[in-house]
Amino acid sequence: MSGLKIRALILTGDGLNCETETAQAFQMAHFESEIRHLNDLISEKMTLNQLSLTYSVIAFPGGFSFGDELTSGKVLALKIQYRLGWNLTEYVARGGLVLGICNGFQTLIRMGIFGREVSITHNLRGHFINKWVKVTPHGNKCVWLRGLGTFEVPVRHAEGRIILGSTRRTEMLDKMNHLGMTCLKYDVDLNGSEESLAGLSDSSGRIFGLMPHPEAFIRWTAYPDWTSQPARASSPGQGLAIFENAYKEAASAK
Repeated sequence: MSGLKIRALILTGDGLNCETETAQAFQMAHFESEIRHLNDLISEKMTLNQLSLTYSVIAFPGGFSFGDELTSGKVLALKIQYRLGWNLTEYVARGGLVLGICNGFQTLIRMGIFGREVSITHNLRGHFINKWVKVTPHGNKCVWLRGLGTFEVPVRHAEGRIILGSTRRTEMLDKMNHLGMTCLKYDVDLNGSEESLAGLSDSSGRIFGLMPHPEAFIRWTAYPDWTSQPARASSPGQGLAIFENAYKEAASAK
C-alpha cells in the first residue's frame, strides 16, 4: 500500500502555523505532502476540478489566521469561499477527504460545512486552554476515526466551544447524532462545548474537523510522561492513526 503515490495538500499563509507538523503527519502515514500558500493557489486560479485531480486530501491546519479578527477562522473562510470558490462538499463527493485542525476546524465551521446554525466561540471560562485531554470517537460514520477508541491529544485554543444556535436545539442535535456528525467528544466538559464536542464530521464522514491537535502526537516521545515507558520511545503517537485512516481510505479509491 505504501507504494501508492497519494497526495495531500496542506494550506499555509495568513497566520496558519501548524503546516509543517501537519505535513509530517501525512508523510508518516505514507502520503506525499505538499504545503502551498493560499495566495499562490489564488494566483494560479486552482479550480475544484484541478484540486480533485491532484490531491486526495486537503488539510486546513492550526494557527491564528488573520489574528483571529472578526472571530477565529472567519476571514480565512471568506477568502477561500470568494477568492477560490471551492465547494468542499463537491470535492468529497468526487472522492476527496478534508481535515480541519483547530483554526482549520474553526474555518470549516465558518464556511458552513457542518450547517449554518453550528458555530464556535470563546471557551466558557474565557481563557486559553493548553493541556492534554482524552477524547472518544462516537459512531462509525467518520472515516478518519475508524477503529479508534479513546485516545489522548493536546489542545491549545481560546475559542473551542461548539454551540448550536437553533431554537430547536434538541431536534437539531438529534439530527446531527443520527447523521453521525457528532463524532468526537471530550471525556470531560473541557470548554463548555455542546455535548462536550471536540470535533464534527459532515454527513458523508469524509470532512472532519477537530479542536485537538493529532499532528502534535505522531510520536510517543511527544507525550509528557513518555519517559515512564521508555520502551515505547520508537512507537507512534496516538494521533497518527487518524492520518493512517485517511491513507487507507484514499488508497482504496485508487
